[in-house]
Parts: sequence; C-alpha cells; structure tokens
Amino acid sequence: MKVHIKRSFDSSSSTYDSSCDIQRLVARHLAELITDKYENILEIGAGTGVFTDEIACKFPSADVTCVDISQALLNVAKEKHPHYKYICADGENLSLKNGGFDLLASSSTFQWFAKPEKSIPELINHLKPGGKFAFSIFAEGTFAEMSILNKMTGFGSVYNLRPDKAYMEILKGYDVKFETREYVLWFDTVKQFLKKQKGTGATFTGASKFTSKTSYQKFIELYPELFGENGKIPVTYKIFYCSGTV
Repeated sequence: MKVHIKRSFDSSSSTYDSSCDIQRLVARHLAELITDKYENILEIGAGTGVFTDEIACKFPSADVTCVDISQALLNVAKEKHPHYKYICADGENLSLKNGGFDLLASSSTFQWFAKPEKSIPELINHLKPGGKFAFSIFAEGTFAEMSILNKMTGFGSVYNLRPDKAYMEILKGYDVKFETREYVLWFDTVKQFLKKQKGTGATFTGASKFTSKTSYQKFIELYPELFGENGKIPVTYKIFYCSGTV
C-alpha cells in the first residue's frame, strides 16, 4: 500500500501547492491550536511544506526536522526552507532517538497510516517529558458526496478513512483536547474538483482504477444533479484535530 501512496505523491510534486486548498485551510487551523514556544520540532508528513510554512512563521528560530515518504515533495519544501533538516522515510517506521523534541506536529497525514494505534504512540515517544503534540487528520465523512455516487455509478472510489472516535481512543491516555470540523468547498465543475484532487497526489483508495467511460460520464452527470447548488458542486471534508501534552 505504501508503495502506491508514495508513487502518487511523488507524481504531484509540481502540482501539489496549486491544488491543496483544503490542506492549506487545515494547516492554518492546526497552527492556531499550537501555543507556547518550541525550540526543537518534528513534523511528520511535511510534503511540500504547507504546514512547514505555518511553523516557520510561528517559530522562526526553531530547529525543525521534516519527515515525508516522498523525496520529490521534500525537495519542494527544502527550496522554501533550506535551513531545516529533511528525512525521507515512512512516518510509521521512523528511526530517531526518543525524547529529543518538544513539539510533534502533523497535518493531513495520519489517515494514511496502516496501524495508527501503534505508530502514533511511538511517534509521541519522540517527545521530551512535558512535550506537546498537535495533529490534523482526514476522518470518515470526507467525500460524502463521492461515496454516494460511487455506489450509484462505480466511479470515484473513496479511501477507507477511520472515524474521529478511533483517534480519540488511541489518544485517550494523554492530556489532550479534541475537535472535529466539517468543511465544504465549492467547485465550478466536477472535472475541476477531480483535477484538484489528482494534483494533490491523494488519489490512492485501495480500489481498482479501471472503470468504464460510462461510469465516469454518469458520475459527472449525477454529481451536480444530486448535490449542485447555484451552478457549483460541493465537496465535504471532515477533519479531526487534537492537541495534547505528554
């Protein structure tokens, strides 16, 4: 699975920043949840540096280590922030010394983890005593419209996202605050939305990509017919936020 996810993100290095509308909104809100000052920050899933930009603005003197599974995306981030440390690795299999960071942050990444119940606590172990963590995660309910249309047309499969309660369960042993927000972005056409989604590289769903032209055309026709308003189509995203202390 990770090989396919990596390949999808590698292919989006030149289009991600112009396509990541929802990821930018989520990164901005996650940054608002982070208070105090931090000197040594670990970011998981840095990508092209969308959330890294927020870190740079908020903590300009901090030492930042950026981790991502895609070297192609990290190369883009490194151009923006060349003084940070960059590690191309799977965040679920990270070989770093525990207890070295005072902030662990990740925006729009943990939904890709195969075993978050194991890997998220392991990442939190990289924090010093009293260290803070802050995460944003795409949760079940994202792409609600597309999920309905997929059942009707066979086109537009949706990645199996966990509910927010699953992450609450993983983090229940920590001093932590939770928040779930629903966002609706509006697009002029279905094709515009699909192009934006492809541009982020977040296209792996675990399902076969081979669908008929008839299925695709039906999807394009039904989306505005069932959900459109005022000549635009909505796309729903459900985002789980958490911030806590070890």
